[in-house]
Amino acid sequence: MANTRPTPVKFFGAVRLCILLLFAPKKLIEEQNQDAKNLNNSTAPVEREHSAYIVRRAFLYSLLLVTVSGAIGYSVGLALGLWLCCATTKLISWLQIVGACLLLWGTLFVRGWEIETYCGVTFTERINQWLYRALYCVGTAVLVCSLAWPQCIS
Repeated sequence: MANTRPTPVKFFGAVRLCILLLFAPKKLIEEQNQDAKNLNNSTAPVEREHSAYIVRRAFLYSLLLVTVSGAIGYSVGLALGLWLCCATTKLISWLQIVGACLLLWGTLFVRGWEIETYCGVTFTERINQWLYRALYCVGTAVLVCSLAWPQCIS
């Protein structure tokens, strides 16, 4: 049985892997193949975490992402209102359009069964999740910003 524990990747490593996928896929494939060799050669015993803990952690992590995205969008909207004054109706509409488009892009972009492997720990699968979450968090932040930015009264 293959090692199902993903190689730990820190934030800037994840950003680097996302950039490689988008702009240098051959380099990413080389790194992923090397990582697969390392995982297959690992002699560490594979202890599978109970799915109840996996779902609980995903629930709490997603709550954190929603809260942070909303807080960032709200803070930016308020700050823009203080620094730049009020926003025109047209600007608010454009921000909402951009936010909605980012959310739709994330929805249409994400891949599932097409790239899934047995253990789901390849760099490509994880980058897929990271990009999806990034589009959703940015889209949410932009929408919340458009709602928090005070609108000019016409």
